Amino acid sequence: DEKYWKYRENLVKAFSTLRLTPEGQPHASKISEVISLAECYRKDAEHFHRSSMKVTALISLAYGEGLLDALKILGYVDFEWGWEKP
Repeated sequence: DEKYWKYRENLVKAFSTLRLTPEGQPHASKISEVISLAECYRKDAEHFHRSSMKVTALISLAYGEGLLDALKILGYVDFEWGWEKP
């Protein structure tokens, strides 16, 4: 449970601080699709967590985090994590 809440809050913070960068503007429509998918993974994680599917919940959060990470690495979005990543 501790890891679930840590990763969940990490994504919540990322979504709440997320902004499109100038480099991302030309790709805004596709970026929006990826962000929407990441949000779906977060919502799925909540469902799995409520259903006591703890491992699946963590995997869903990790997928969402990975999608946002990829957008950030490409320079298309910027956001803050709930905790510092190495």
